[in-house]
Amino acid sequence: MLNNFSRLLILLLLLYSCSYFEDEKEVELPGKRENVFEIEKRTLLKANKKINLDSPKSIKSWPQQHQNLRNHLFHLKSSDSISLKKKIELGDITFGKFKHIVEPVIKSKVIFFVNDDFTLNAMDMKNESIVWSLQLKEEKEESLSFIGGLALSDYSIIVTTGLGNIYSINLKNGKIIWKKKFIGQFSRPPSIKKNKIFTVSDDNQLLCLEINSGDVLWTHTGSIEEVSIIGGSKPAIGNDIILVSYSSGEIFALNINSGEVSWFDEVNSSNFFNRNIINDIQSPVTILDKRVYVPTFSDNFIVYNITNGKKLWNLKFSSLNPFVISGDVIYTIDISGRLLCLEKEAGKLLWAVQLQQTNDGEEVVWRGPLLSSNKLIVVSSTGSVISLSPFSGHVLSKIKYSEEFVLSPIQVGNEIFLTTSKGDLMIFK
Repeated sequence: MLNNFSRLLILLLLLYSCSYFEDEKEVELPGKRENVFEIEKRTLLKANKKINLDSPKSIKSWPQQHQNLRNHLFHLKSSDSISLKKKIELGDITFGKFKHIVEPVIKSKVIFFVNDDFTLNAMDMKNESIVWSLQLKEEKEESLSFIGGLALSDYSIIVTTGLGNIYSINLKNGKIIWKKKFIGQFSRPPSIKKNKIFTVSDDNQLLCLEINSGDVLWTHTGSIEEVSIIGGSKPAIGNDIILVSYSSGEIFALNINSGEVSWFDEVNSSNFFNRNIINDIQSPVTILDKRVYVPTFSDNFIVYNITNGKKLWNLKFSSLNPFVISGDVIYTIDISGRLLCLEKEAGKLLWAVQLQQTNDGEEVVWRGPLLSSNKLIVVSSTGSVISLSPFSGHVLSKIKYSEEFVLSPIQVGNEIFLTTSKGDLMIFK
């Protein structure tokens, strides 16, 4: 959470710099406009700076958490207008005892997902038919378990589980290629680069496995943390460096071939009275150019030089969400429901929107953002799908559904996928 001093400082900066762009071009979506803010007269706060974005790109797959090895969510390409194309029933995808949901992965119009009965499914989205399914029997027989996550290679899908198992499964027929058992449980998805698998156990151990055999090539261990959050982000990989975050608040830069430490830092709250005593890093560590971006749950958003670990800048806010970097800006949502636009170079706050925080006394949880063809898309636990201008934060469109959205939006081609608590996959095009 932002402390009082930080709130005052940000407010002063915003009041000093706030103005409206006269020449801003916004793409408006169809849909009913509704109030987004907890207070109707809440003002959009923004800085007097022209925002430049990278050109949108089209992608053909979403093979792993956060789409790519660097965990870099960028500007994706879609249509000017977005509407609901169809809804696919995936089944019960929530591991209820843990409220843990595994993000699906997508390749060649096939979506791979898991149900709460520990069945891994491959579904053809064109005709909504199941290509193959495989139940992980050992996980099914254990009452206290869950699936950590999924990642696709060229020919296999790698699955991590709460029983400490890692599976390699044939993409075409669903047959198990190999299975490895470890002591620690896995609640994060793996990363895959060429012939190596990288995954982090909940007792803060990074494993590097050979993809064809599952043999351990090297390991690295962080400090044990008594309190952490189930789930989290896979490691980020750039060239020959892997960045891993642990629930202890530690972040390490390691050589991907040997596991040798290049540099490390301990990212935890320096405020003894901070209510966020959890040092866990749930948002993705992201690599872009020669920088590493580290958002945390302990009042820190830190940017490092990837070569030597030197801190370039640090802002005091907490986040659990993935974030977008495009052009000269960063878009992120903090744990208070503020959608922030930050200058990439030095972290200056350019504009901020306060999204609705409560609904009938219940906390509203926001997922996203996704940046798609000059539209920032966020979804909520109360069924809102909102499109905002990335240049000003103005609401372009809002549509309300009777669904609870439980994962951040993902996109393949010009289709945007939203997942609900009922196990429905809503596809917008």
